[in-house]
Amino acid sequence: MMQNDGTIARVYSSRAGGTLFEQSLFVIWFLVIGLPIDAITPLRYLFILYFFSFFLLDSRNVFSSLARSWWLLPFAMIALLSFYWSPYASAALRLAALMCISTLIIIISAARFTPRQIIRCVFISSIFLGLYIVAYPVPITEGGPWGSKNFAALHMLTAFIVSFVTILDRGETKQLRMLGVLFTPFFAFLVISAQSTTALFMLFVSFVMIAGLRVFFLDARGVRNLFGFLLVFAFGLGLAIMYAMLIFVDQQVIDSFLGAFGKDSSFTGRTSLWDEAEHQISMRPLLGVGLEGFWQYDIGAAQTLNENDHKPFGTNLTFHNVHLEVMVHTGYVGYSLFFLSILAVIILNLKRLFSQPDMQVIGFCTVIVIGLISSFVESSLWGPFNIQAFLFFVGGAAYAQRPSRKLIGHLIIDNRNKQAFQAQ
Repeated sequence: MMQNDGTIARVYSSRAGGTLFEQSLFVIWFLVIGLPIDAITPLRYLFILYFFSFFLLDSRNVFSSLARSWWLLPFAMIALLSFYWSPYASAALRLAALMCISTLIIIISAARFTPRQIIRCVFISSIFLGLYIVAYPVPITEGGPWGSKNFAALHMLTAFIVSFVTILDRGETKQLRMLGVLFTPFFAFLVISAQSTTALFMLFVSFVMIAGLRVFFLDARGVRNLFGFLLVFAFGLGLAIMYAMLIFVDQQVIDSFLGAFGKDSSFTGRTSLWDEAEHQISMRPLLGVGLEGFWQYDIGAAQTLNENDHKPFGTNLTFHNVHLEVMVHTGYVGYSLFFLSILAVIILNLKRLFSQPDMQVIGFCTVIVIGLISSFVESSLWGPFNIQAFLFFVGGAAYAQRPSRKLIGHLIIDNRNKQAFQAQ
């Protein structure tokens, strides 16, 4: 019992995140949304119920995360409202609901798991994804299980990033770090095997970023040739920025650069997609066509693009540019909210990188840079239940909330300097 002349203080411990069982389920979740197997698709709905159960089981932590990650919600709301002006309201409502659910799962995951656990679970699931690609009868050069070599290469590029981060993370278990040593070259080999110029370039950029940021922020004091490392890092980052800028700047330079890789400046027909996207934006600049309002079988412009790209009639393509994708479907209003979420992710991760650097934030910063580069040639950040989009946004949500604490007891101090600990 506490004496009348004593004082009392609460004693907290840092929350360890999800339990081993929860992490195992988290790995399975990434497999469910990552593997293109129709038989396991119904499991998504069971997992949705599982994630939503934390609104009751861990309501205080989840709602706190929801309040601190509010910047993810406005775009989800405008996407949901777009079914009012979409010509395909039913399909738009379904896609919008999936996007809202995906956003909530990102926020719940940030509340339940630590950044290290998130990267760990993505890494373990990536091992199974990589082995599935190797075992699949269609080679990765022809798209593998996803039918798109660029999409498959992005999957393995993400796997390479989390695997390399795991190797360099001294706080991770020795067993997982050894797995990283084994599978990092494997993931790099799959990226190279995909013969995707963009993915190959981003593989180099991600390697330079992870190694460079590790040296600069964590190992700077113990490195003699720090200036040389920084030069390599700056060179790689400069190439990444230059590559993104050249896409829209100098056509002749693009022709020469891509010609060295046997590619053409049309980016395999993407420029025609971008031209049509700009045309659609000019017709409906504010709110766009609404979700599911363009890639439909009875939209003439959409089917013309399918025909020019040698795709079957009715194929649901993308504009291969997430910025144009968002503007076409939700207009400048929706894109401003989408840009807000991207900006928040960048700011929160940079703030963490400069204040409390560790391998996890270095990994997330690398994912952000790769995501921003690929956003000009792919639409991965647009779709729901996408591992690349999940990693891009979950880092911001994880670093938006305060460090979780758990009350474990009370410390009672009396005036005679005697201490007693009363456990919960």
